[in-house]
Amino acid sequence: MRQIPAGFFKRPFIHYFKEHPRAFALGVVSLFFTNLFDILTPLALKAGIDGLENQDGHALTTAVLAYAGFMAGYVVCRYLWRIFFGQFQHSVAEDLRNRIFEKLCTLGPTFYHKTPVGQLMSLIINDVNTFRMAIGPGVLILLDAVFYIAMIVPVMIWLSWSWTWKTLIILPFVPFFMRKMETLIHERYREAQDRLSEMSGKAQEIIAGIRPIKSFAQEDNQTSFFNVLSRAYEKVSNRFAIVDSAFDPVMQLSVTLGSVILLWLCTPEVMRAEVTLGTFVAFHEYIKRMVWPMTAIGSGASMCEQGLASFDRITELLTTETDIPDTGDTDLEHFESLEVRDLTFHYEGAANPALHKVSFTLRAGETIGIVGPVGAGKTTLLSLLCRLYPAPPNSILINGVPIERLTRKSLAKLISSVPQEAFLFSDTISENVALGLECFPGLEPIRDATSVVNIDKEIDSMPQGYASYLGERGVNLSGGQKQRLTIARALIRRSPVLFLDDSLSAVDAKTERAIVGALKEGRARHPDQAVIIVSHRLATLMHADRIIVIVNGEIEAVGTHDELMRTSPTYEAMNRIQSSTIESETGDAAAPLVGGNQA
Repeated sequence: MRQIPAGFFKRPFIHYFKEHPRAFALGVVSLFFTNLFDILTPLALKAGIDGLENQDGHALTTAVLAYAGFMAGYVVCRYLWRIFFGQFQHSVAEDLRNRIFEKLCTLGPTFYHKTPVGQLMSLIINDVNTFRMAIGPGVLILLDAVFYIAMIVPVMIWLSWSWTWKTLIILPFVPFFMRKMETLIHERYREAQDRLSEMSGKAQEIIAGIRPIKSFAQEDNQTSFFNVLSRAYEKVSNRFAIVDSAFDPVMQLSVTLGSVILLWLCTPEVMRAEVTLGTFVAFHEYIKRMVWPMTAIGSGASMCEQGLASFDRITELLTTETDIPDTGDTDLEHFESLEVRDLTFHYEGAANPALHKVSFTLRAGETIGIVGPVGAGKTTLLSLLCRLYPAPPNSILINGVPIERLTRKSLAKLISSVPQEAFLFSDTISENVALGLECFPGLEPIRDATSVVNIDKEIDSMPQGYASYLGERGVNLSGGQKQRLTIARALIRRSPVLFLDDSLSAVDAKTERAIVGALKEGRARHPDQAVIIVSHRLATLMHADRIIVIVNGEIEAVGTHDELMRTSPTYEAMNRIQSSTIESETGDAAAPLVGGNQA
């Protein structure tokens, strides 16, 4: 992940102004000249009216040409600042989205267990967009207001000092009101974004779990719960709107009163010919133009406060410490052994350890089976071996090197893991199988991998074959098909170590026999591949070099099938329950299970 520069969290606006100076500077310059040309047009109008009043044709013509020139410059510069500020704000949003996504990729499962996906989606979409609007249109509006005030007030003073102080007498009180409103806006917008995240998280959960919800006829209950969250979001949004909506009316009122004062107190001077009609018209134009900067200060400040509130939420994510930092300094090019030494692991908040003093060794070319009751710690063990959770130092070693000293990329190259829950992306079948490769290998290696798991004929029967698109999470496939594709995804990598975490649970016994047989036949091609297979079906593990029985997080026994029948009560009980299946499905019990693949 990229280093976060100093000052990024404390002064995000300043950071991005420095990060994209060209687009921001050109946008500011274009905005300045846009305002300059706009300020000059009332002076041209004044000269034209005075020329018309004095019947001076030359002055009138000059004024008309000047007015046209100022308007042309205004239009061109207005176009340019839109282009440059658009580039600036979208570059900022891209950088912020990338930083969030990179951070999400570094966080471990512990973080995702506590944080709903919907909240993270709200963060990367809504909060990033709110900050973009703040640093883009929000800053633009504030600068626009500052330029207008800095240019208009001196011109108004030049036209008439007495008119200026009389019409703008209320403006000094505006900043005090603004400061109070900015604080309220920041607090209430932050609260609204929090409620939006909760609502988004629940919506995502309901949509993802729509099948069990409909199966148990819980539509009304879930709808009621969602309505509670929706109503809470509505209430805080209305509280925010009450404060935010007060900005523009108050600002416009302060300037509109200036027009009333001008018409009431200043018109006698025009009637006495002490001031020209052109001066009066130009001055009134400037008063009307003061409505915008006063309104803009409120709108821009409101947008900036909303953006900073969203940035606070983004900061919380970006400053979250991962429990599995990629601090390794060692890369391994080959695999010799995996050693687990007295491994003990607690989940956060758990009273008892998920694993307690687990020890074993896996060498290149060996196959180890792992069995045990549900919740015994089998999946936790494989997760620790993949470093998805932080293991105690020096408790897991690969080639004698502690796993925490290996770089994440090096570890990922050594190990291919097929988890219990098969996950497929909304992409083609071929792209899903080739996910773990650096580049697309072509169709032939993909066909080889899918043939090992006995799904190639089913793919060929689809209308578009390997180019067929899958629905979200592979929803248009059966559970067994999804499992076999994820196994093919692991096999095609030909990693030195392969983990199969109960990844054949959704296939029938006949298909499982075919897959296990294909894996056995791969030993001749990949004799050095080490395999760990977790399964509840003993028939799947009958030919492993060793079988480890885990009960309540501890190793009860280690050995072959025959040895465990004598030394492990748990294994003997499982065998007794599955005995009829084993007798019908097991072939030569002496033949070792092969850990290779046919890809």
